[in-house]
Amino acid sequence: MTRRHDNAVGWEEEDAPQISVKGAALIGKATEVLTRIGSAPGKVGFAELSSATGIARATLYRILSALASRGLIRIDPVTQNYTLGFQFLELAQNVWSSADLASVASAELRRLRDMTGETAYLAVQEKRHVLALGRFEGAHSRRSNARLGALKPMHCTSQGKAILSALSEAQVDAILHEGMERFTPFTIVDPAALKVQLQIIRARGYATDDEEIVEGTRCVGAAVTDRAGRPIAAISVAGPVYRMTVERAEQLGREIAEAARRISDQLAPYLFETRARHPDIRQASEAAGFATGSPFWDASRGHLCWVDKLAPSVHGLRGPKDVFSLDVLGESLVSAAQHEDGVVIASVNRIGLLARDGQFDLRDLAGDKRLTTILALPDGALWAAATRRDVDGAVLGPLDLASGKIDPVFELPDAVSGLAVNRDGTTLYATLPGRGAIYQLAPLEKRKRIFADLPKVAGSPAALALDGEERVWVAMADGWSIIRLNEDGDFDRTIAIPVPAPTGICFGGANYDRLFVTSARLGLTREALMHSPLSGHVLELDAGQPGSPASVTTLSPNQVT
Repeated sequence: MTRRHDNAVGWEEEDAPQISVKGAALIGKATEVLTRIGSAPGKVGFAELSSATGIARATLYRILSALASRGLIRIDPVTQNYTLGFQFLELAQNVWSSADLASVASAELRRLRDMTGETAYLAVQEKRHVLALGRFEGAHSRRSNARLGALKPMHCTSQGKAILSALSEAQVDAILHEGMERFTPFTIVDPAALKVQLQIIRARGYATDDEEIVEGTRCVGAAVTDRAGRPIAAISVAGPVYRMTVERAEQLGREIAEAARRISDQLAPYLFETRARHPDIRQASEAAGFATGSPFWDASRGHLCWVDKLAPSVHGLRGPKDVFSLDVLGESLVSAAQHEDGVVIASVNRIGLLARDGQFDLRDLAGDKRLTTILALPDGALWAAATRRDVDGAVLGPLDLASGKIDPVFELPDAVSGLAVNRDGTTLYATLPGRGAIYQLAPLEKRKRIFADLPKVAGSPAALALDGEERVWVAMADGWSIIRLNEDGDFDRTIAIPVPAPTGICFGGANYDRLFVTSARLGLTREALMHSPLSGHVLELDAGQPGSPASVTTLSPNQVT
């Protein structure tokens, strides 16, 4: 059951039943005494404490004496009434100065409180509820004043909905499975309707509670997440609807989303240590490269191939430990693709075939184009993306190895860093990191559309791969993660990785259920390298589902297409 405050702008749950622990009865009584004294607006007398707690007078005297001797409470020498002691100030200072969620969030909560005049809150998920951890009360006499420690349902609070929006669909279903209680005429009690709202929350970055738990109160909240996008907590601002209008809530939503992002960024160094020790991630390369990339699984030989773009060199051409130096190239690589006789390598201005016998046939790229990435298609063709000198945007289309010409089928608004194709070659995907976008392309119809717009806080899309269900997997540079998108381009799954700059991904292994991730170390700050010692390595992890094999191009450098 629930209870409302008299001012009708707060909500709190009845006190949860106390859990009995053998031998802890006295501690429980002392805690209750401290709670009564600490929550009282003024000093509390002995008779009031005895009546409120029901503790025997002799036991209550002993508890009060023990607490006073440790500075946790103090006695007024005139009235002999009790209030909290100065030792609590020392303890509280230690809490707020520590590197934890509450201390990091406090500055942002104060700023939101001061900026709006309304009460700002911090909460965390507690099973199917959110638990209030922090509160900075607003300046108005009529204000939101929900009790700290109160549990609130997730489906009808801005904090809860913000956290739900950062969870997977399976996690959301598990939380909503036990029902959605109605508290006001505005409470959403239909799971399908709530899921539609969660999509909106994901897109705009903040959630609202429009009188859904207490009539007359509107609340705006945003999730605090780790680098992998997993929710840690939520912050919110609440007030009566006549001050917190819909227009003001929309304006405030952007401020709260930014505040939540800043809290997430400040927490990142303390959260990384746990994330970096992911038990399923394995170092798959013997030595770190400057910028490894363009991985593909050589099914005919049963091992992984990749390039070090800056060395430059090709790894795994003739065997799992083979390294072929391309010093003769005299410039760095931008991409590589599997060929039936070896590997096609590309620099900014040149394209060529490196055969397994070591022969190297290199051609200049025709025109004023500058290659950014290449991709083999299922029909054996080779596609390339390139920018043009002094012209914004990029072109994408088939590349002829013999002539070095690109037939521009598509024009895109920014440089392309990664490409992927479905099994029958009818659909391509392209990452545009400068736009934070992924485009979906239909070569036969020459149609294109934005498949996904990814928020900056998630990182920048660097490379792509498709799994067996033809879902898109994206390596997120500066996001410390690999994300899987659903058929609508929304976040479906996030895998945290211990490197900030993934550069390429592919599926491999006997069943194509292993995910390989290449990464860069060049350009990282000293602090980033300190927290990501595996940067520059190739990582291997369990994808949890099979992926699609990479296509193999059959073009010959001597055959004009």
